[in-house]
Amino acid sequence: MKSLVIIVFIFTALAGCDGGKIDVPPNGVGTGSGNNQTENGGSNSGGSTSPGPTTTTGDVIASLNVEHRSGQTFLDWLELGNADYHVYRHNAPISNANLANATRLTQKWGPLDSNTSINSNASSATPGNFVIKDLGQPLADNRGLFVHTTQNNQQGSAYYAVTVVNGGVENTNIVAGRNATTNAMNESVSTPRPVLTVSNNGGKGRIYTQYMDYTKWNPTFNGYAFNFAVALPQNYNSANAYPLMVELHAYGEQHKFVNQSEYNWSVIQLFPSDPGSANNKINTWWYGHAADHNYLTQGQIPRSGTIENFTEQRVIAAVNFLISDGQFNVNRELIHSFGHSMGASGAVALGMRYPSLFAGIYASQPMTNYGTSPIFQSELVQLWGERSANLSIANNGQNNADIRNYGVGGSQVTGVWNWMNHQEQLVRRRAERFSYLMVDHGKADAVIDWQTQGRPMAKAFTDARVGFSAAAVGNAGHSWLGFNSVVSSMFGLAGGNDAGWWYPRSLSFPGIHNASGSGTVPPANAGDDLYNTTIEWSTPRNNFHQNIVDSANRYEISIRSMSVNQTADITPRNTNSFKPTAGQQCSWNAKSNSNNASLGAGTATVDGSRLLTIPRVQIVTGNGTRLVVNCR
Repeated sequence: MKSLVIIVFIFTALAGCDGGKIDVPPNGVGTGSGNNQTENGGSNSGGSTSPGPTTTTGDVIASLNVEHRSGQTFLDWLELGNADYHVYRHNAPISNANLANATRLTQKWGPLDSNTSINSNASSATPGNFVIKDLGQPLADNRGLFVHTTQNNQQGSAYYAVTVVNGGVENTNIVAGRNATTNAMNESVSTPRPVLTVSNNGGKGRIYTQYMDYTKWNPTFNGYAFNFAVALPQNYNSANAYPLMVELHAYGEQHKFVNQSEYNWSVIQLFPSDPGSANNKINTWWYGHAADHNYLTQGQIPRSGTIENFTEQRVIAAVNFLISDGQFNVNRELIHSFGHSMGASGAVALGMRYPSLFAGIYASQPMTNYGTSPIFQSELVQLWGERSANLSIANNGQNNADIRNYGVGGSQVTGVWNWMNHQEQLVRRRAERFSYLMVDHGKADAVIDWQTQGRPMAKAFTDARVGFSAAAVGNAGHSWLGFNSVVSSMFGLAGGNDAGWWYPRSLSFPGIHNASGSGTVPPANAGDDLYNTTIEWSTPRNNFHQNIVDSANRYEISIRSMSVNQTADITPRNTNSFKPTAGQQCSWNAKSNSNNASLGAGTATVDGSRLLTIPRVQIVTGNGTRLVVNCR
């Protein structure tokens, strides 16, 4: 049976790249060097370039182009009809004599088929065939494509060959200068850069293609090449640093493509893609799928092996590309993610797993325990295997320091169905840092159902002592809830010019729980319940009193109610210097910022998670309450 070749697209940009290019004699269609850019709101149409010659002799391919840049080597060649292909790499020119000593890069997943130039993850705004050079022409239908990411032990000279497989039989004949390169390709290890595929409005609207590391990927699910879009403000000025908003789309949708940042927001926007029904595929719910299971030959449900965070890896890689690339000026302190439904589910996961990147997240109607969702189980088991198997996870990729210990090889190896239970993991990992979490649920939601996904979250937030605000809306079905739980004076996001994220990642915040002005825990099944939406605290941006003091033995914060006087439990979260030890006794006092009147004092004990909670603090209106904690 012919194996489906799935093309991994890893970040590759041409500017400032290393390496070079080798062209085996051009007996066919090349990759092209035309400009694929459109302006004034236009977009690229799908399709491919006109095909060239389709025949060669002796089952040996022709027109093999090889080019290395930014840690990746791109190979394309003239295909032989409906044949399959193997790709080889060696540190010496490949010949019939030494082919057995070369590394077959396509060994694990089988030969590539004849559709490798087709972008099966394309959106309506991207070409239907792959583009492998910035704003270049799409590959023709009859061009084969393979992208190899240089591994740590592969730096230096490399040679390549491509062989033909017909009817399951490989022709291993090597003809130098035809299906094998004769000149050395100088390869280096580097962070791959995405290829700029589409550009509109002077570069304010863009689409990139990522070519992920085929050696470390499972391309048999959704391939290894993926698109994401970027939007810049209309008045973008590279001298200014902008917040970065990562918008994750909902189930069955695709990434947006806009000509500039939406709604006149003064932010940079990133729109990743999680291919689903729009591409005749299954969404990964922004996490990943089986690492070792061949979905093409072993059935649709993995029975063994590990489940890897493939989708998270490429989303985080896209974020880091925008941070590090000189074309963009991202304020590293002001990165957040938001989404609705499946997108909200992914945003919650990013906030729980990548606090080194994300200052906060907003989630409208997220999944919070995938194992109890009644609707999507038949698809989820194709991603992660049966619940009874509870296959172990592997959390790889950039910025994974907070979560790699829960994967294979770590000390707290975790099953995927446990890992995808955010309610459970919030409490289990309560000692760790989380981004600030803002979550809305509708009590009439029957898609991301209220009883198993929304209702338990208030208790999970409370037990975990995280920083959060939330809204449970009594008459809301499965609809976008419009930043309902966001305190806009603290975080922006409420719409219009307030959309930019304001709260810096390095500034600590209070975990507020059991506030007298909030809903019950758990919430009732009717009516509206709001949590911490009428409480704010003083920051450099929202400066109604003194700023937070975050020192080794002392923590201070000014906090106030925007409605009526309240009481609440306060837990300092994501502190930088304030790190009391488990069992330590700390004193505290609270005073009115208006008249210095005492609002309470006492002692509290640091718990086993090294969290210190001050119970029943009086939070007054006006200038608020100054809470001072000493742990000397």
